[in-house]
Amino acid sequence: MRTPQDTATAAGLNRALLARQGLLDRHQGGDRALVSAIEQIGALQAQQWSSPPVGLWSRLDGFTADQLWAAMDAGDVVTGILMRRTLHLVSAAEHPMWARIAAETGVGGWLLRGVETPERADDMLKATIAYAKQARTGDELTDFAEQWVAKHPEALPAKAVEAQREYKWRPFRAQPAFVKVPANGSWGAKTPACYHAGPPTPRGLTSEKAWDTAVTRHLGAFGPAGADDIAYWLGSTAGPVKAAIERLDLVTLGEEGGRRVLYDLPDAPRPAADTPAPPRFLPAFDNALLAFAANRRTRILPDEHKERVYLKRNLRWLPTLLVDGLVAGVWSAETKRGVVTLTVTAFGKLAKTATAEVEAEGEALARLVEPAAKDHVVRITAS
Repeated sequence: MRTPQDTATAAGLNRALLARQGLLDRHQGGDRALVSAIEQIGALQAQQWSSPPVGLWSRLDGFTADQLWAAMDAGDVVTGILMRRTLHLVSAAEHPMWARIAAETGVGGWLLRGVETPERADDMLKATIAYAKQARTGDELTDFAEQWVAKHPEALPAKAVEAQREYKWRPFRAQPAFVKVPANGSWGAKTPACYHAGPPTPRGLTSEKAWDTAVTRHLGAFGPAGADDIAYWLGSTAGPVKAAIERLDLVTLGEEGGRRVLYDLPDAPRPAADTPAPPRFLPAFDNALLAFAANRRTRILPDEHKERVYLKRNLRWLPTLLVDGLVAGVWSAETKRGVVTLTVTAFGKLAKTATAEVEAEGEALARLVEPAAKDHVVRITAS
């Protein structure tokens, strides 16, 4: 058991998170820096396709959506089902690592209604990956799956095949081995709907190396953090996370008012707790809110605001506004008759200085949302 070397305050944890995410000072932007920045700030959740451009814009200096589409067109950045069966945006170089973590935590195509992974599931998956060396629609993968089953009638249990057919083989397609690509080959604001084989797995990628890298990436992006935070983010049990923590050279901190031990990288930034934090807009399902265990998010999301940000009835996390580093409102954007209106609903009255800063940042965000609009309007209300 490692002895904590210091105590982390709530304000200190907040500033550490913001610094690593580029939410204090934006990280260096530009085409060349984009891929490394995506690796640095952690795999971006992308189940709402409009979120990654906003999340990157808030974190990278000079970012434009065209930079992201160009990186994806070049194959340097990919998107696919990874941790917690959720669509993520990652670098192509690190996709095999994240895919291995996802597969080892049970993100596979057979875990439904008590159906265990069939013995010959790997044979079917390998054949499908080979078929998906070019972009395939969901219907094409479904047809291929049916043809494979017909050619190998004894390979899969009838129960497994029946379960897949009930859902038109969608569970099978939702595997870390595949990435999503646009049907017309052109990346942009439209959600990619086709499937493609993911980047090949390097020979040297062992299970231990994947876990060590994933834990390191989490701490570098969101730390200091507890083992339960890391396990939540990876969709994992505590065991492999704790084993990786033991292998890594980490520092430990105590948690103010808590019993947990927090872990961190030795050279990771931990700014002073009173470091000024400018207003920032975060997209729906943003990493900065969701990278911690469900009851451990107060470093950025005050408990009193959670129900206004998380809509439990449909499992949605709304786009949020940060003021002084904490969630202080939600926002939405709408384009009508060539005018983009960014509506901010603050959770209380903003100070005059904060209001001016939010308006300036909001107008810049509106220009990202619709650069060609004839006007960009920011409306701030309090509730």
